[in-house]
Amino acid sequence: MYYSETEARKLVIEAGLRLLENKLIARTWGNISARISKNEFIITPSGRAYDRLTPADLVKVRVSDCSYTGNVKPSSEKGVHAAAYALRSNVGFIIHTHQYYASAVAAECRSIRTAPCAAYALPGTTKLRRYVADCVRNNPYENAFLMARHGTLLLGSDMEEAFARAEELENRCREIVEARVNPHAAEAYNTFDASKINIRALPFVKIVNDPYIMKCCEKGRTVGSYIDDFAQIVGPDMQVIDCDEWAAERVLLGYSTNRAAKGLIGKMPMTGALDLMGGQQPALNSAIGRNAVLVKGVGAVCAGKTRSDAEAIAMIVSKNCAAACYTKYARPLGSIDARLQRYIYLSKYSKQMEA
Repeated sequence: MYYSETEARKLVIEAGLRLLENKLIARTWGNISARISKNEFIITPSGRAYDRLTPADLVKVRVSDCSYTGNVKPSSEKGVHAAAYALRSNVGFIIHTHQYYASAVAAECRSIRTAPCAAYALPGTTKLRRYVADCVRNNPYENAFLMARHGTLLLGSDMEEAFARAEELENRCREIVEARVNPHAAEAYNTFDASKINIRALPFVKIVNDPYIMKCCEKGRTVGSYIDDFAQIVGPDMQVIDCDEWAAERVLLGYSTNRAAKGLIGKMPMTGALDLMGGQQPALNSAIGRNAVLVKGVGAVCAGKTRSDAEAIAMIVSKNCAAACYTKYARPLGSIDARLQRYIYLSKYSKQMEA
C-alpha cells in the first residue's frame, strides 16, 4: 500500500525531472511527495532546483504535525500535502504543479467541472492549507484540484496516476482557455535591439512574443499579477511601452521613462542602487524594479541574472498573460499582497536557488 523510503525517494526525483520535461513546472515552483506509511511521506525540499536534487536532499515529514527529520527544510507547501494525505488514505503520491493552462484557469478563482478550486491564500500559509483541506474534504470523489492564483494539486494512488491526472487537467484547461480567448494574436512587427539594454544586475535578456503576450501588448494596459509566481519572479505588475530600447531599460530598473523628467526622478531614482550594487535588492525591487516589460509590436522583454533566469521569467510572463486574457471574473492580486510575495521571493527563495 505504501512505498518503501528508498523507492519513494527515487520516484520523487524521477517525478521532478519528468515535470520539468513536460513543462508542468519551472525551476523550484511546485512540489512532489510520496507516502511511505500512514503517517509519513517524502517531499521535495524548499527552494531547490529539481534537476540538481539527489535522494538525500528529500525530506521525511509526518502527516500529523508536519514535523520533519534532518537539517534540510521541506517544501513550504508540506502542510497542503499533509492535509491531503490525512483526508485520503488511498492516496500514495501527490504533485503540486504550476502548469500553464491550469494555472491560467485557476487565476479566475472558480471551480470547473473536472476540478474544484480551493480559495486563495498566500503560499505556504496555514490559511492555504486549511482552504485546500476544505476543498479536498468537500469533494471526496475528485482527485484534481485548482488552487486559486497558484496552480494545481493532483492526487494519485501512485506516481503514474498523479501524472495522468495532471496531463488530463492541463488538456481540459487548454480547451477552456482557447474556447474563450482566440489564441491567434497579431504577430510582432517592430524591430527591437536587445543588445542596447545594458543592465549589470540583469545581463541576460530574452524576448518572447506568443499570442497571449501579443494580445496584452495590443491592449496597451499595465498587466497585473494574476498568478502568484508572476508577482514573485517578475514583480507586482508589468508595463506596456512603445518600441524603445531606452525606455525598456528604464522600466526594468525602475527609472522614469519621461525624457523631460528632472532631479532624482530623471537622473537617479532609488532603484539606481539596483545596478550600482550589482544585483537585485529585495527592498527596492519589490517596490519598483521589474524583470519584464511589454513592448508594443515586439513582445515581452525579460531580463535575468542568468540565462536560465531569463528563460524562466519568459515562461511566467507568458502564463500570466494567458491568465490576464482568460480571466473575466477576478481581478489581479492586490498591490500589497503582490509586493509582499516579491519581497519574500527575492530575499529567500531566489537565494536558495543560488546556493
